[in-house]
Amino acid sequence: MIAASKSVQIALNKRCDAWHLRLDKLSYELGVDATAKTSSLKAVSDCYNKLAQENLMPVCRTRQRFLQMLEQQHGSSFAAVDLVLDSRLLLHLARPNVLENVGIYCDRTTGLPQIPGTALKGLLSTWACWANHFNPADGSFTEFKAETTTRKGFAAAEARLAQRILGDNSADGSERAGDVIFIAGFPLTPPRLGLDIVNPHFEPDGKFKTRLTPNAFLCIEPGTIWRFAFYVRPGAPNPDQLIHTTKQWITEALTQLGIGAKTAAGYGRFRLPTDSDLTAVQRGATAAAATQPAAQKKTAQSAEDAKRQAAAQAILASDYPNDREFNNRVLSKLTPGALDQLQSEIALLQKPENMRWLDQLKKTIASKDYKDIRKRLRQKDWFPKEWLPQQ
Repeated sequence: MIAASKSVQIALNKRCDAWHLRLDKLSYELGVDATAKTSSLKAVSDCYNKLAQENLMPVCRTRQRFLQMLEQQHGSSFAAVDLVLDSRLLLHLARPNVLENVGIYCDRTTGLPQIPGTALKGLLSTWACWANHFNPADGSFTEFKAETTTRKGFAAAEARLAQRILGDNSADGSERAGDVIFIAGFPLTPPRLGLDIVNPHFEPDGKFKTRLTPNAFLCIEPGTIWRFAFYVRPGAPNPDQLIHTTKQWITEALTQLGIGAKTAAGYGRFRLPTDSDLTAVQRGATAAAATQPAAQKKTAQSAEDAKRQAAAQAILASDYPNDREFNNRVLSKLTPGALDQLQSEIALLQKPENMRWLDQLKKTIASKDYKDIRKRLRQKDWFPKEWLPQQ
């Protein structure tokens, strides 16, 4: 993680200024007092929280655009679940590191905290196994045995879907891979880092400690919306059933069981988002743009940079997140039989954040292929005539 020596502390400050902080690549110097690790982790969290909104908000937008491209590629076989982190998150607490029990997992390139798809898949594997052993009649669980944890032998019809979703886990070798591909969970806005402690009371030999030494580790603070995306392999039969069950399991497992370390103590729990949570995402995006240093603001005055920033913020605020959604809700209505259904979209298209979609509608209507549609729209009292080209 980070060295406690003065020279490395100076290097850390330089790294912070240039945003080259790599939490999993910094080193720790041995032979110092017991508070060195705590002070080092505090320096990391302070540096991260100071620069996170400014430097990681563009990374969050990039992740969202990546998921939107996957949705365009896979269509109805793509799905996502948005949940709010409701307690502290400890992920990869036992990950090999020069510092014992650090408790955070970050993207190696950008430093953005994330939840690996493999961790999410492992959680659903546990949840599906519990569902197979649960007796709804009296709320008890049947005895867990090696043969009863094999997905091929699951009794419940819904639980047997685990073999299709997650793949075969037979002891003699897997016969097939799962039909669902899990993508890493990403926060919609940069989460804050915090410090937590575990305080061992016993020595390795079982004797009670006469002097307690708290062990500090990093954690992700609650309050941020996370997006958990997945898609069904092309050609998989009955993808709607797989998507419905996977979304249900993700929601149930993350809200009732949690993910990461110390879930038995309430860590790693999520909840469903509210309207105020979604508003906070948009407010965070605006605040991140407003707090840029003066030098960066000056650089961002170029037309290309300003255009990219405006487009990224528009994606967060727009009622049409991608071309596929806009085509289904607006352009597909430009037919004689479905034209009246377009009336419900007029108020949305008049909103400033949907300006680019309104321009696309105007260009489509103005094309030569829509001459008859233009004539019909001129007869509709509810359609703004200024959106039509001049005759």
